[in-house]
Amino acid sequence: MSTPPGELIAVRYTHVISVVVVVIVAIWHFGYDSMVLVRGWSRYEPAWAALAAWLVLSVVQVIGSTLLLRSALRGRVARALTLVALLAGVVAVATYPEGQAISDLSWAANTVGWFGVLLLLQRPLHELLALLSCTVAMTVIALGASGELDTPVSWALLITTSYTTAGIQLTFALLARQLHHAAELATRAAGAQADRLARQVAEETRHTERRRRYRYMRDRIAPLLRDLAEGRAHPGHEAVRRSSAIEAARLRRLFAETEDAAHPLLHELRACADVAERRDVNVTFVCYGELPDVPVAVRRWLTEGPLLALASAEVSARVTVVAAADEVTVSVAADAAAPGTLRTSGSTDTSVMFDEKENLLWLESRWRVPGPRSTSASSTITRW
Repeated sequence: MSTPPGELIAVRYTHVISVVVVVIVAIWHFGYDSMVLVRGWSRYEPAWAALAAWLVLSVVQVIGSTLLLRSALRGRVARALTLVALLAGVVAVATYPEGQAISDLSWAANTVGWFGVLLLLQRPLHELLALLSCTVAMTVIALGASGELDTPVSWALLITTSYTTAGIQLTFALLARQLHHAAELATRAAGAQADRLARQVAEETRHTERRRRYRYMRDRIAPLLRDLAEGRAHPGHEAVRRSSAIEAARLRRLFAETEDAAHPLLHELRACADVAERRDVNVTFVCYGELPDVPVAVRRWLTEGPLLALASAEVSARVTVVAAADEVTVSVAADAAAPGTLRTSGSTDTSVMFDEKENLLWLESRWRVPGPRSTSASSTITRW
């Protein structure tokens, strides 16, 4: 089953946003953080702790990115990875030299914030706000521990740094959520449009079918009823009874064509047989093989011959359907007269054969299933 267009739009929006976040975090951590760590290696106290924090964040980044791109980053896992990243950030901040909480050597708080955007992208916004508050608190505590919060300049630097780090990260997260909301709106709009089109097509189909039924009743049933009502046709005459049975079977087949059935051809043949059974004709119905999809026009043609035979049957009839890989055959044997006229099916690969011996009629309709190499079509009627 194909995916609805609206859902494809939402999936693409979400995937693009995820890819952008993964790329940003990867460049930031493996590029900027690595450069800062190498440049200030000798000044971290101890340096191995700073390296360990960087490695832990690298592992978290790889795991989180993989899960996010696979749409498998669930709430419990996302929160656990976020906590690990936050603890690694605390360790990294603790290794800064005194007085360097906001300097060329500080990298952890900003990185943990971007990790929060990555890991909590599909989580409620308050979880990201809590993490960003923790990253700012890490910097505040580091400044306070070194006695750098005593001057207005330090506070101004803290506010500016927080705005350019946590503020940008929060803005990015809000933008991503806005794009996701736009994708949801597009999904609903596409779904609503698809529903409207489906209803319109269904309504047009019903209208067309009603008009076809009306034309059939006007052209075939109405004249017969008019003749009966005006006395030009007598119900006791054999020809009138046969015509009535044929038109009743065709009308029953007409309604069966629009009914939902697993095998429409068998359903329509049974509808024709039902009309004969109402006249106390003993009908035997057998089917062999798996039926392919048969178009409506072909089904109508395949059932026309059996319909005429069943309408003329007096005591018994046997209907046999054989489905092969390349052909569908419908045959009927009945104690009936040969059909007067059989219409050809036009351009489809079809043929009809019938034979009459004493009071037994055998009629067979064949439809050759079109294949990829089929280049011509024919329709024949043969009497043996």
